[in-house]
Amino acid sequence: MPSSSASSPPSLLIIGTGGTIAGVAPSAGSTAGYQAGALPIGQILDSVPGLSALVPEGRLATEQVFSIPSEQMSGAHWLQLAGRLRAWLSGDEAPDAIVITHGTDTLEETAFFLSLVLPATRPVLLTGAMRPASALSADGPGNLYDACRFALAARQAGIGGVFVSFGGRVLRADAVYKQHANRTDAFAQRFGQPVAWLEVDRPCWQPALAAGGLQGQFATLALAHTAASAEGDAASMTLPPVGIVPQHVDADPAMVAWLRSRGCQGLVLAGTGVGTMPAPMRAALAQARQAGCLVVRASRVPEGYVGRNTEARPEDGDDALDFIASGWLDARKARILLQLCLAAKMGNAREIQALFERCSP
Repeated sequence: MPSSSASSPPSLLIIGTGGTIAGVAPSAGSTAGYQAGALPIGQILDSVPGLSALVPEGRLATEQVFSIPSEQMSGAHWLQLAGRLRAWLSGDEAPDAIVITHGTDTLEETAFFLSLVLPATRPVLLTGAMRPASALSADGPGNLYDACRFALAARQAGIGGVFVSFGGRVLRADAVYKQHANRTDAFAQRFGQPVAWLEVDRPCWQPALAAGGLQGQFATLALAHTAASAEGDAASMTLPPVGIVPQHVDADPAMVAWLRSRGCQGLVLAGTGVGTMPAPMRAALAQARQAGCLVVRASRVPEGYVGRNTEARPEDGDDALDFIASGWLDARKARILLQLCLAAKMGNAREIQALFERCSP
């Protein structure tokens, strides 16, 4: 991937979607009770004066795709955002790098979805904040500045793909998760090492970093709505429905039938330990699989690996039941990958299992 030449200054696109980074609280001393997504992206940039030193005049573009708290994020929003990003990336003057501001509640899910559907031709970094823009201790300006310089450094190094930039580090889209509900160092990785960090205020990317994993796996997926323009009707855009089944003491296996009645074409078990479950839940999921519903075993545990056929009895194993093991993906990301597999008309559990196994340290 060629880097920007000296005669062509770096160009940067910053897309706003709302979230705490655009939030406004009743007073400067408050970090709670704020309205997320209250500020447009242009006003947020006013709090990051250092950007002018990173991007020459006329080489910075912005777009507000939508402005919502990220707990309101939906598959329709994802498809709308992916459509706008594809339009920018396929244009005659595609930006060198892209930064997306996003709420932290679902940032990890949006990042993974985009990593699957966008071509890994440019660096795309998502960032956000844990404190609203109006707060005296706002962390958004620093995170946004870091994301911009990480993104431009990635382009210079020939690195493409989707990542998360937060707290001075860049994390993998397939491994990142929100580890804390309050602290400003809110994000960590389930597996692997950060792909970039700051050394004496200088962005450092892992040498010879390839997109790897599943970056761009569904970039050519024939989903009509993912190519929607900014004028597209987000409410009409859909992804195949996949539900998450939470496992806990006395979990009701009737949840499986209920999700199926709601049209779910796939189910992901957020199981205990390494994706374990009691016999009634296994029977319910096995029945769903026999009826044509794809089933993935994942874990509710924040970190770790869910391997295949971990049960003592062969008849309870994944091979016998035709289940998929989530591997290193948590339940939320397993759901997203399964949605896109279904959208691609993939119905063979073993073929899908091979995709899950490509996400690894």
